[in-house]
Amino acid sequence: MKKVNDFKIIRVPVPTPTLLPHMTTNCYLIGNGEESILVDAGYDQPETRSVIENALVENEIAVPKTIILTHSHPDHATGVCQLIDWNPVVYCHHLEKEETQSAISPWSNISLLNDLDVLRVAGEEVHILHAPGHTAGQLNLYIPSKQILLAGDNIVAEGTSWIGPPDGDMGDYFKTLHRLQQLKISKIGPGHGEWVTTPYEHIEFVLNRRLYRENQIKDLLKEHQCLTSVDLTNLIYQDSIHPSVFEVAKRTTEAHLIKLINEESVTQHEEAYMLKNNLVV
Repeated sequence: MKKVNDFKIIRVPVPTPTLLPHMTTNCYLIGNGEESILVDAGYDQPETRSVIENALVENEIAVPKTIILTHSHPDHATGVCQLIDWNPVVYCHHLEKEETQSAISPWSNISLLNDLDVLRVAGEEVHILHAPGHTAGQLNLYIPSKQILLAGDNIVAEGTSWIGPPDGDMGDYFKTLHRLQQLKISKIGPGHGEWVTTPYEHIEFVLNRRLYRENQIKDLLKEHQCLTSVDLTNLIYQDSIHPSVFEVAKRTTEAHLIKLINEESVTQHEEAYMLKNNLVV
């Protein structure tokens, strides 16, 4: 008689062309020897398949028939193309259906998940959270029996995730982080990096970092009166970041500016931004 393994949640770091300092993207296997779910699929390259298959064998986990994509970015989604012979059903949020279809083409077996949907795998519940921030259709997964949150790119193990247009929204991100704080969490599976074993401290760190940047932007606009997003990004980071991540740093700055505009603290004229209370009437 075939032995059925205990329910497991396995982090599988897959090499991907992602942003420094990370060099891998986390996929997660949820289940046992009878059935499982794969969360995120890495990048479309042969190494993705071999790493995931090795993890299945090493942990005695069944080949997944379900793949849930936290979001449609290439380092998380396009690896589906390496796994088509599994004949998987790929799940995403409806706000990213088109982007997901494009990312996993020619595979087209897509189903949609909504906030508070509940799936069952290997006898355990997996709760789906619509957690916008990094992207509009970002999904997070919560396994209550283990008090484990799989956070996609809303949380990364080192530093903070970039949030910016056209995919991300800083106002939504703050709301998502506050919502995640209300869960009973023992550890977080981030989109990149090791398990986060101090979940509440880490979420608080991210919130404080974002608030610090927001206040930094307001202080710089007060000092300089009028700045572009490129000016602000240069002043904030002052050559302290690798050139390869400057663009996403600028987008994160822009996401903060959009939030401040929506809160009527900042106004924009062409490419320049200024504090509303700095305007001369």
